Amino acid sequence: MVNLQRRHITVLDTCEECKVQPKDELHALWSCSKLTEVWSSLTWTQQVTDAQVSSFQDLLDHFMQISNDYRKEIFIITAWSLWNRRNASRRGLPTQPLHKITQMAGSLPQEFLEAQESTTTIPEPPPVHNWCPPEAHIFKANFDVAVFKSKKLAGLGVVIKDWRGEAIGAVTMSVRLAQTVVELEAMACRRVVKFAREIGLSQAIFEGDSSTVIKAILEGPSDALPYGHVIEDICVQAMDFQLAAFTYVPRNCNVVADALAKKAKSCRGTQVWLEELPEDIAPLACFDVH
Repeated sequence: MVNLQRRHITVLDTCEECKVQPKDELHALWSCSKLTEVWSSLTWTQQVTDAQVSSFQDLLDHFMQISNDYRKEIFIITAWSLWNRRNASRRGLPTQPLHKITQMAGSLPQEFLEAQESTTTIPEPPPVHNWCPPEAHIFKANFDVAVFKSKKLAGLGVVIKDWRGEAIGAVTMSVRLAQTVVELEAMACRRVVKFAREIGLSQAIFEGDSSTVIKAILEGPSDALPYGHVIEDICVQAMDFQLAAFTYVPRNCNVVADALAKKAKSCRGTQVWLEELPEDIAPLACFDVH
């Protein structure tokens, strides 16, 4: 509307949604009061809310500097969806409800990842003992790690989902940096097995993107491994389950656990969520493609 007024095509430049502020690109996609429910659902956008931006290009530059996986993509697709919604509304066409915009912003990249997976060679996972398809009483438990060398720390992230893919619990915690990333992966696996026991599960499929750790668990404890004691702990705890299967998954099936591990950089100690995910990570759940 600001552009149309400048070109003397319209008399007013007021936003037709909030009917208060001039409607330029920044207002239409970001600062309009009608969009509060969209951007507030992505709590990690709060860091940009107070930034001094004078144009949509400035806003985009801020988000392009975010290093967290997929957040740039989610911001861009959300903005694109809002732009399409504005155009559809102007032409009197059906529009997507605002409360579903971020959900759609996650589903579109999922379609892309599925298409990529169909054309990309995925490393063959190690064999899985006692594996069976997930049923209503079988849960999936994912684990991953993140390394923060400057702090000499690492983050462990675990998430457990039910057969519908809904999170029933998650953990993020920081630990001292180990000798190798593989050892950290083993520690993360041990943590997710322990967490599954703590919340009373009896059947679970434990998934991680470290084929080395999964293979070590399936082969059993070994004194030859520097982290053999961790593998032994995992195997002992797994004996308490009616079913405990360990399987490798590619990284694009492990996005939430990865994000939880990275979250440990800004968290102290151990944080646990039950029957939910942190607000800034929940939109990433749809990236865990299976």
